Amino acid sequence: MDQSEIRLTQQTVKKELEKLEEAEYISSDVHTHVVKAHNQYYADLKQQEAEAEKAMHDMETTDDDQSSEFPETDPVKEKKTLSPKEIRERNITWSLNLGVVLLLIGGLVLATSTWDTLANWMKSGLMMIVSLLFFGLAVLTMRVLKIEKTAFAFYVLGSLFLPIAILSVGYFELLGPYFSFTGAGRYLFGAAGSLVMLPVYVVLADKLSSRLFVWFSYITVTVLAGLLLAALYLPVDGFYLGIMLFNGLLLLGYARFKNKQRITLFMKEFVLYIQCSLILSTLLMLSFYDHEMMYGFSVLLTAVIYFAMIYVTEHKEYSFVFSAMLVYGAYQLIEFSVLQEAGAIGYALLGFVFLAIPRFIDDDHALKRIFRYTSAVVSLCAFLYISFEGIILRMNEPSFVLLLAYVLIALNFAFLANMTKRLLFAYLSPIFLMSALYEVVLFSRDWFGYDEFMLPIFVTGLFLYAIFGCLMHLSFFQRMKESSRDVGGVVMLLAVLADFLLLNWWQTGTMLMLLSITTLLMERYEKRTTVGKGSSWLHAVSLGLAVMMFYAAANGGSTLYGSEPMEAESFVLAGLVVLLASFGWKQVYRQAFAEHTFFTAYGFYGLGMWLTLTFDFDAVLRSVIMLGGVAMAYLLYRKMGWMVVSYVVSGISLLFYMTVLYAIHSEMTIQSDLFQSLQFVIGAVLLLIVGVLINKHDTGLRKSFWWAGHLFLPFALLTSLLFFGEETVWAFLIAAALYGLSLRWARAEWRILCFLYGGFFTFWIGIVQWFVLLDLAEPIQYAALATSILMAVGWYISKAAWTRRIAFYVIPFSVFGIFTFMLVPDFDVTLFALTLLYAVLTLFMMHREQWDLFTVVPLVLVYSILWRYDDALLSPAYFMSVRLVGFAGLLAVAGWLMYPVIYQTRTDREIPYKIDWYSIIGFVALFNLYAVTTEALWTKLLPGLLISLFLIGQRKRIPYVPAKWVTFSACVYFLQPYYVLLGNVQIPDIIERELYALPWVAAMIVLKKIADRQHKSLVNNLQWAVLVVVSLMLIQDGLASSTIYDALIIGVLSLASLLGGMAYQIKAFFFVGAGVLLLNVLLQTRDYWGNMPWWAYLLIAGSILIAVASYNEWHKQKTADGKTTLASTFYRKVIERLKRWE
Repeated sequence: MDQSEIRLTQQTVKKELEKLEEAEYISSDVHTHVVKAHNQYYADLKQQEAEAEKAMHDMETTDDDQSSEFPETDPVKEKKTLSPKEIRERNITWSLNLGVVLLLIGGLVLATSTWDTLANWMKSGLMMIVSLLFFGLAVLTMRVLKIEKTAFAFYVLGSLFLPIAILSVGYFELLGPYFSFTGAGRYLFGAAGSLVMLPVYVVLADKLSSRLFVWFSYITVTVLAGLLLAALYLPVDGFYLGIMLFNGLLLLGYARFKNKQRITLFMKEFVLYIQCSLILSTLLMLSFYDHEMMYGFSVLLTAVIYFAMIYVTEHKEYSFVFSAMLVYGAYQLIEFSVLQEAGAIGYALLGFVFLAIPRFIDDDHALKRIFRYTSAVVSLCAFLYISFEGIILRMNEPSFVLLLAYVLIALNFAFLANMTKRLLFAYLSPIFLMSALYEVVLFSRDWFGYDEFMLPIFVTGLFLYAIFGCLMHLSFFQRMKESSRDVGGVVMLLAVLADFLLLNWWQTGTMLMLLSITTLLMERYEKRTTVGKGSSWLHAVSLGLAVMMFYAAANGGSTLYGSEPMEAESFVLAGLVVLLASFGWKQVYRQAFAEHTFFTAYGFYGLGMWLTLTFDFDAVLRSVIMLGGVAMAYLLYRKMGWMVVSYVVSGISLLFYMTVLYAIHSEMTIQSDLFQSLQFVIGAVLLLIVGVLINKHDTGLRKSFWWAGHLFLPFALLTSLLFFGEETVWAFLIAAALYGLSLRWARAEWRILCFLYGGFFTFWIGIVQWFVLLDLAEPIQYAALATSILMAVGWYISKAAWTRRIAFYVIPFSVFGIFTFMLVPDFDVTLFALTLLYAVLTLFMMHREQWDLFTVVPLVLVYSILWRYDDALLSPAYFMSVRLVGFAGLLAVAGWLMYPVIYQTRTDREIPYKIDWYSIIGFVALFNLYAVTTEALWTKLLPGLLISLFLIGQRKRIPYVPAKWVTFSACVYFLQPYYVLLGNVQIPDIIERELYALPWVAAMIVLKKIADRQHKSLVNNLQWAVLVVVSLMLIQDGLASSTIYDALIIGVLSLASLLGGMAYQIKAFFFVGAGVLLLNVLLQTRDYWGNMPWWAYLLIAGSILIAVASYNEWHKQKTADGKTTLASTFYRKVIERLKRWE
């Protein structure tokens, strides 16, 4: 198949696919994918034929020919994984580049430090010498040392210094004022300098095959052309013509020489370069000339050239540059010419320009799509620009130009919506049409003289919704009917919201009423299921809100600042009106409207009930509204039959009782204390009684009232207790009786527990109030003790499940009772004895129920008693220490007797864990000996010694931890009294830091001896850390004192560490010792190397990096030849020897 047949086939496929896309049989993405796949098929077929022809005839076929005739899709690029060799080369390159930069900075600092003392010719000569020096080093490393990367770096440095040297000649006026930066021949001098550099860059690009020097050459060519044209001092149009001719010649040259093998390296970069050349040429013109209108015309011509390049290079990406250039050029022409007055229309017509361009493009679907979307973007930007300009210049002033511009933009997007079938364009068209209607509103204001904007804007939104969204039958506007309804609806809602914020109640109510009527159109014409079903809801809500607005307008003087629609009465009235509307819709058999208005009525009435809950609302009216709420809730329950509504009935009934109670207190005065204390509890009792009375008629309502009564009872008790104090004793006793009676009907376990524990708790509160009335001391504590004793008796005599139920309450309650005894300020011997007995009783019940895991709580409370007794923390001086030691010893003995180990698991028990809290609390008590130490040395040493001995005694009772680790921990803890002893005796300053630090080294040696094999790695890391920290401490001590004795001590210790590491083959001791020894030498000689200038370090660092990189490159070449260097052999032997060390 020849080329003409292939192109004909491709055009046929594109046309058929475009027909399918326009008929909406396929999407745009499918169209693009199929076209790409079809082109790829013929491209692959062509490539296979070329390879077969090459194998038969041994002829070369370049990839550029194939890509120019058949577009290929880019293959998916996989992420490249670098090999070790490539990583090594990358590191060499970075090291070399960093070294060159450091060397360059150091040399510049060295040169600039003496720059003012040099003559001008010496400065330029120095720069030229530096450039030639780098070129000479490049030749040396390339030809003699054979190090390519280093040579390339030197070539780059020389090439960078070459233009600097040439520019310095003109800067220092070495060729006279004419050929200087400010002279008349400056452009000619620049062109001559570019002509000097161009052969160098071209030769280096060809010799090194480097893309960097190719780009140096290209940029030099463009600058040379610009400077030559500037040297002719042509007018701006002549300069621009010359630049365009130059770029055109470049394109012709590319078309002529792109297949030449000799310059393939340059041709590969040409496509990207020609874009940069156009931009650079424009920048040169801007730097040489300043003319806005001509500049706009030049930009338009540049856009035309880019449009031509689309077909020359077959790169569709140039269409974006063309679009940007066209828009920017049009802006320059409009803003700086007579077209400025009608600029808005011009900007609006730009979108039609991009719509017209695809008419002149033959068979390129991708370009058509690009220009269509470009038209959309340009039209949107035009709208934003002209709207912003209109706001700045003509705020709220009508403008026929803006009106026409908005209509044109709306029509543009209507065209796009019909062409592309995109939903976004279908929405943008009515948005811009709405902007045009806003201009009509502004004109109407001048014609009819109204002041309010919101109602006319609402009418325009209604017009857009009804006419373009529902009643319009022209085919051109069919794709925007749905979007017109959406945009019109949003405008209407925004208008309603704005008038509401402006407090225009009559207009807001009118708009809401119109919106309620509009929902009938929505139900008829709306095809979207969700929106169509929502029309009935919107009808009900807008109707209710309209009633509220009319109520506020009619009752305008009811508030201080005017009418207020958010009142309880308005919501209640709206709810009743909407409820009547639901009955009306039911009569005309509009089921959806009837149901939705019915439910919406409850929303309004419920909000009205909520708003009555304020102190300034009429109490009697509130009760009437609540009674109506009970009736409406019962009506909803009878209609729906939902169980959840029955709870709403009981809840509102309770609320009705509370409002009646508030109304009674508001209208009359009652002095009875019994009534005051029982008024809230009676509400719960009434709810329970109502539940009993309706038990036979409605089981659902019975449950709801019982639940409401039981849920309200705790709140009623709490409120009564807060307001009436000890007078509520009968309320709590009645509550305890109610909970006891409820146990008869409770069957579920959780209900039994709730009623049982509620009865226990209310009984305790009742006993507390009784003791308060009897004026007994500490009523809360003694009531808790008495209640715990009674419950303990019940626990002891009960059987089966009741024992467990009572235990789950009495034990935590007893712990709480012990805690209440801790709060007594005067803790005498009686309270101490009662608290101990209380704790013994609690521990007995815990051990009986096998709750060993929770014995920690009473033990902690008993431990706190030791500090509370006699209210003396540390008096007499040593009595508290003796008390803590005795308490710890007693608990340790008890733990040894009752528990074989401190922690164990029992899978056959309900609580599978068993912990010896006695030993743990005793251990904590020993730690608290630190808080009661005195000036005596033995009180400071005693805690650490006893803790270490305690750990040794517990070494076999700690599970999962071998005894040797516990013993090691105890021995390490012996360092604490050791440090205390050091702190209380006189030690020479020269060995003080060593006495503090070196024991940890000994501890690490012991740790390494006892460590198991699986812990060797961790111990080695820990050993490294300890040695490094100890070394830093000793070095810091030596630096602080700066004496020869500290230097000798550090040197001896580091030498001993180094020798020990060598003798026992331990890396940590060897390397730490060697490092400290070298650091010690470095610090002692810092006076010699600390006075060097900072730039010397840059020179040294750069030289080292270049040397290392060069050595690595040389080493790589040697190893590639199969040779082994002496350094490699030595390094390998040392590494193999060190690997055998620990």
